[in-house]
Amino acid sequence: MKYRFSELVNISNLQNFLEGLFSMSNPVFGIVDNDSNLIFSYGWQEICQKYHRLNSETALLCKQSDSYLKNHFDINKPYVYYTCANGLIDAATPIIIEGEHIATAIHGQFLFEEPDKEQFIRKAQKYGFDEEEYLKALAKVPIYPKEELDSIMLNMRQLFEMMARNGLNRLRRIESEKEKRLKTIIDNTPYVAIQSYDSNGRIRYCNQASETMFGWVHSEEKETTLDQPMIFEKCLDSDFGANLKSINETGRVIKDKEWIFKNKEGIEKTISSTLFPIDLPDGKKELISIDIDITEKKRFEKEMQRLDQLNLIGEMAAGIAHEIRNPLTTIRGYLQLIQNREEVKLFKSQFELMMDEIDRANSIISEFLSLAKTQRPETKKCDLNDIITKLFPLIQADAFTKSMEVIFEPGEISLVHLNAKEIHQLILNLCRNGLEAMKKGGCITLKTFREGQYVVLSVKDEGIGIPIENLDKLGKPFFSTKDNGTGLGLANCYNIATRHNAIIDINTSPGGTAFFIRFPCEEIS
Repeated sequence: MKYRFSELVNISNLQNFLEGLFSMSNPVFGIVDNDSNLIFSYGWQEICQKYHRLNSETALLCKQSDSYLKNHFDINKPYVYYTCANGLIDAATPIIIEGEHIATAIHGQFLFEEPDKEQFIRKAQKYGFDEEEYLKALAKVPIYPKEELDSIMLNMRQLFEMMARNGLNRLRRIESEKEKRLKTIIDNTPYVAIQSYDSNGRIRYCNQASETMFGWVHSEEKETTLDQPMIFEKCLDSDFGANLKSINETGRVIKDKEWIFKNKEGIEKTISSTLFPIDLPDGKKELISIDIDITEKKRFEKEMQRLDQLNLIGEMAAGIAHEIRNPLTTIRGYLQLIQNREEVKLFKSQFELMMDEIDRANSIISEFLSLAKTQRPETKKCDLNDIITKLFPLIQADAFTKSMEVIFEPGEISLVHLNAKEIHQLILNLCRNGLEAMKKGGCITLKTFREGQYVVLSVKDEGIGIPIENLDKLGKPFFSTKDNGTGLGLANCYNIATRHNAIIDINTSPGGTAFFIRFPCEEIS
């Protein structure tokens, strides 16, 4: 049992109770814990207090009595008694609570019959006691038959066990109330998912944040094991379940374990988990997992890194764009002028190629300058569906020239604060990227819909998807999977989204890639 007798019973109150109850008969009681410490005593016969315990030789005889009771004690017997060499009797009985021995009650310094005074006179003479006073102390020692001791020990044991049980019930009520309060706090702790598992990996408990984070409700009637766990069905880190199992064997704590999870909407979430075991009173273990969704933190860190790169490129672009553009404009003008001369008409295709390349260089410089923008654009409340509808013929024309198709599925959405010109650029870049990722006959699907506090634009292609190793590189300037790509188009898309406080999510597979741009909105339509 995890409790001691002194934790269950108020010793001071017990002392006062027994002093009042036995003030006339003055019996001797004591309680010894399982480490042989005297935690309570009441009464003390004068013959022991003034004589036997003070003399060094007779004190050794008293200790023999203590040793005998300790060595011959049996919790399966009602009590054990012993007549010590000093002539008095001591008895001990176990205090048993819920089948466990928590302490020992002692009753002592009494006799079963009238003492042999001559024996005590010789003891007084041998150890130098005042004979008259010693016999007066002997006369105060209580005398009762063995049958009465049986009743005393039974009643004493029942009294102490009753007090201990009452104390145990009180402590359990207190602990139960604490557990209820703690469970209420844990149940209603937002953003921190907490689960417990038994040593076999069965889920024993999960709080409401777990249900919100992972999209499932634990049922005690249908236990879930780590071999087929609901939480880890879409876990992209196969080591997580193994880590949870290993702590049961090693007892080690795993801190800040990061893993990827797809929620029921198919959106990837990054989770940081701390895993540790706890020992239960019955000797078994439970495994605790504390999970925090750090997706936004990771997104913020990634965005800050990307913005740092964009700022650097923007500073470079702002510094050199005009210096490069001016000579390029001059060169293009002279080429356009010279190509009309008779003597160079044979080289018309070469002149057109040079001017196309100059135009391409100017286009890259324009994209650089766009990346240099850090201030938020002027916006007004717009209907995203209207913007796409006006832009749609241009997207259709691009698709038609490539023998592809574009579909627009507008949903019911709210007005959003947008800069129409920048949103035009974002949509065109995403659609053109999608067209370049597909073969003939492919289809681009644009959708708009409401999702919580966001208006969402979805641009989905039917290409071969994006390799997982490239996902973290998307939006970084100069990273492109196209032969002639600069990587600035998608970088601009991310920059435009950032200036609109929007979020870009990507869902990719061998069947195609979908970009989700989530614009924050204020009112519900």
